Amino acid sequence: MEAVDGQDLVYSDDLNGFYLSLIVAKASVKKVKDALELHDLLNKSLKITPFTSARIESPVASSDDLQVVGRAHEDRSLHKDISNPAINRTRDNYAPNPYRSLPPDQRYVIPTTFEIQDIAPQNDHPQVNRSRDTILQEIGLADRTDIEAQLTYRRHPSKRPDDSEKSILAQAVRKWLLSLPPSIRSKLPGDPNTLLCGCKWGYTIYTPMLLLPPTFLSKKPWPELLEGVLKPHMHELYSIICQRLKVTHVAVNGPIPALLLNMSDAQPAQPNILRSPTALVPLYGDFSKPGLPPRDQNLKEAFWVSTVQNDVRQTWAPLYTMFSRGNLSEKTRLLGLESVKTAAAAGCSAVDLYAGIGYFAFSYLKAGIEKVFCWDVNRWSLEGLRRGAEKNGWAVAGIDDADVESELTRNHDDHEPKLNSLEYRVLMFHESNKFAARTLGSLKGRIPPVRHVNCGYLPSSSDCWQIAVLVLDDKEGGWIHAHENVPIKDIETRRCEVVEIFEKLVEPYRKGNEILSRFTVGCFHVERVKTYAPGIMHCVFDVSVMPRKP
Repeated sequence: MEAVDGQDLVYSDDLNGFYLSLIVAKASVKKVKDALELHDLLNKSLKITPFTSARIESPVASSDDLQVVGRAHEDRSLHKDISNPAINRTRDNYAPNPYRSLPPDQRYVIPTTFEIQDIAPQNDHPQVNRSRDTILQEIGLADRTDIEAQLTYRRHPSKRPDDSEKSILAQAVRKWLLSLPPSIRSKLPGDPNTLLCGCKWGYTIYTPMLLLPPTFLSKKPWPELLEGVLKPHMHELYSIICQRLKVTHVAVNGPIPALLLNMSDAQPAQPNILRSPTALVPLYGDFSKPGLPPRDQNLKEAFWVSTVQNDVRQTWAPLYTMFSRGNLSEKTRLLGLESVKTAAAAGCSAVDLYAGIGYFAFSYLKAGIEKVFCWDVNRWSLEGLRRGAEKNGWAVAGIDDADVESELTRNHDDHEPKLNSLEYRVLMFHESNKFAARTLGSLKGRIPPVRHVNCGYLPSSSDCWQIAVLVLDDKEGGWIHAHENVPIKDIETRRCEVVEIFEKLVEPYRKGNEILSRFTVGCFHVERVKTYAPGIMHCVFDVSVMPRKP
């Protein structure tokens, strides 16, 4: 898992992790519970308990299974005995909550499946608070300022040998083990409780698919058993898991490879430009055949999954396109970015030069941006973008690279071409983004001014920065969101370098142009999205290319 602000919403039974719980007034319990359940975020392995039963103690001193190690919006007077100075330091940073005057038994703790790792137990409250904001955005309750949050953790599994009893996934595995023929069970090196003890039970559901991590049943002696005596019975295991978790497909996840190996030893590995999820292994259900070309019939018959983030639905074919959980914080940030709100209020448009399935394009649309122009070379991704846009109620049109030229040369008064349509909110181009400036330049005067450009490609989006400058409105300028992987120690240095690079990119267009001659370049913010690798941070440089103020 990644840092706090890059978390997706998953279930995990990693006992060294942290989990977010929501504290709500008794009258709101059903509404919040139903909202969490609707988005598969209710932690059903734990009970909803009165607030008084959530003990607040030092993790070292307590013997409870779940302890609070941080809370957003909580009253100091409730924590006189707390031993963690980091918590006391920050408690006064938040505005008072009117619901805090309720008696403790009128407030309840609702456990969620929002998992946080890689932070110390003495985490500061802004992190907890931002995690709370993220999950409330996810379930459509972002306006509920009365809902508080607390960070809880589980003890080491050696102190809870029966912890697997609380996991739905573990229960399914136990049921499967008990259903095996006696002749098979007699060959197992222990009873179900012994075999399941200490295993990790994390999973993610992307409806209707269950995605298991590579660590699923990886603790000894499981690998040997699964490849040996239990191998003929795996179909029954996955069938039981699907029944218990209400899914139809099961796969095990792996990282998106940076390189794709060629079948011929004579050919070197090629960059994985399409970000194909070749490490995903289907285990159960009809996923269709891998490696199919994105022809219309294949697109129609492929297996598609979806999830909801920030009340926005996203759809993709898991065998052909990736879904990045860690981008949630950046999607959420775009929704609330003041410059995006300003552009939306002015009826402006945005450009996404690496659109994928609509990670950031959908955030612009949700924020009210008039139109978003999207480029991608992977038709599987664009089909996911199209399906997602339709499910969110946004009119969408797509143009293949072979059709762009004919669309551009049509009569401007012809209302049939997609480029002239006033109905669409999303226009997709199945071509390299190097043609974006040409395409949008031909539409000048017929589309809202472009004030935001997203360059969301890793490890660096620098190949498209020149294009990003060219597609910005040449009168008002705008903002470019440039994504890069940067060594943490070099982030500030890279920030200065990014400004210098964009200065050089803008300079040729200043000469002989009175308006552009007044444009200045700055980087007013660097967003640290998530840890990409040890010591490497996925950063977004918010670059402004704007006229100098008088």
